Amino acid sequence: MTADNHVTAEHTLVHLTPLSIAHCTAIAAGERQSNWAGDYPSAGDRFIALGTLERPEEPFPWCHYQVLLASGLLIGGAGFHGAPVNETVEIGYGIVGSQRGRGCATQAVALLLQIAQEAREVAVVRATTLPTNRASQRVLEHLNFSRIQDAGEEFVYLKSVE
Repeated sequence: MTADNHVTAEHTLVHLTPLSIAHCTAIAAGERQSNWAGDYPSAGDRFIALGTLERPEEPFPWCHYQVLLASGLLIGGAGFHGAPVNETVEIGYGIVGSQRGRGCATQAVALLLQIAQEAREVAVVRATTLPTNRASQRVLEHLNFSRIQDAGEEFVYLKSVE
């Protein structure tokens, strides 16, 4: 984590920046920004932005982040579904269609794992996918998450970060 709250790693395509209230307000108002990918925001990004406006007290670092390319192009979001509970934190992520298939989601999730590994209160990271979302499943499998169960409408993945 850098002094300005950016999360980066060596040889990375992307970096994470905490989602700001100003950014959420722009999404809610439909005010496009010059650094947004053409298909940003997705429905998921809108959902997260509206939720953040309703609950702006998410504690750092257990918040939502913008996923940006090194060029500054905003291509999606990634983050935590709240602070850890019983040493477990849940993540979510999404990259807009025009930017998929290049490893950006994998790197964004790796950066979330880095945050979780640095926190003493986290032992396990949890993620879920729809059974039909094979791309998201590949991201988690590539990062050595284990699928532990099929919970009806979703697959549940866990990774130890101790």
